[in-house]
Amino acid sequence: MALLIVMLLIFAMAVIVTAFAYTMKVEGRLATRTQSESETEWMGRSGIEMAKWVLSLSRQIPGEQTYDGLNQFWAGGQGMTNVADNPFEGVSLKDVPLGDGTISIEIHDAERHLNINSIATRNPQLLELILQLCGAGASDSFDISAAIRDWIDPNDDPAMGGGAESDFYRRFDPPYIAKNGPIDDLSELLKVRGVSPQLYWGPRGLGMGGAPGGASVDSAGRRVSATFLGQGVAGTVGLVDVFSAVSSGQLNINTAPYPVLVMACGGDENIARNILEQRAGPDGVDGTYDDMPARGPQDIARLQGVPALPNQGTPLAVFTTVSSTFEVRVDVRLGALSRRYVAVLRRSSLREMPVLTFRRE
Repeated sequence: MALLIVMLLIFAMAVIVTAFAYTMKVEGRLATRTQSESETEWMGRSGIEMAKWVLSLSRQIPGEQTYDGLNQFWAGGQGMTNVADNPFEGVSLKDVPLGDGTISIEIHDAERHLNINSIATRNPQLLELILQLCGAGASDSFDISAAIRDWIDPNDDPAMGGGAESDFYRRFDPPYIAKNGPIDDLSELLKVRGVSPQLYWGPRGLGMGGAPGGASVDSAGRRVSATFLGQGVAGTVGLVDVFSAVSSGQLNINTAPYPVLVMACGGDENIARNILEQRAGPDGVDGTYDDMPARGPQDIARLQGVPALPNQGTPLAVFTTVSSTFEVRVDVRLGALSRRYVAVLRRSSLREMPVLTFRRE
């Protein structure tokens, strides 16, 4: 009997020791993971600081102070070919060693997209056209445009047509109210009356294909005649591909993708294609050594192929050649951990570049 009791005690002690060891192992892993998560975040923030350095230095390169373009280093382009004057010689934004891990950085300017707040409040007709090209019907586009303006405007009075204020959204489960302020995150559009996921996202992953700018070619490689009113891009993009929520309000003619250029030009694909071809240079590819971006407001007309209006500057005031708002994505690798952090920066000056938002994706 005594032997049995001793054996039971030994067994109980073994169970307790095993459970304790397991608990300590779990807690150790949790502590390590917590420490690693904290370390990856600081690596992400370090990547943001490196992006700031790149954006600041890019603005100081001789001959490049008046424009931001896809041929520049920050945008993933080839940058300067003159090694002696190239401040980024030997610098990479991919797999940069940092501590026990690596970071990779991507920088995109928000000015390559149209600002939803500016377009909705200043040019509702253009907003309706964009909605149609993104897949909304002609009648629906008027109602959705009104609902977007109601979401932004500071009052609670529904616009004529399909406008919607808080009374409409309170019917939902769970209920919510109209923001009555500028859109800060583009995903807010998914809460607006009439904006479906299909309209917002579009056919994600589909490229324009064919020739640069979506132009089609025949079997001999000759360009097919241009289309108008956005027929070539209709239904190929969603609102998320066209708009940004936080930007200067102008569109950078040097970085805007083809569908956005078409919409900014009121659906005229001839002008949009001319912009793309002119800025890409002889090889027809953006981001290479022979790019010919507009280097200042006076150069915008050259890209458009439209003569500048006398004493009025550029033909379309919506265009600019510089960007001030940037989204930075930092991919962090630390051992088995892989994390992505996203920040939005505002380049106010060479020394002031505040972080507007920072989050883990």
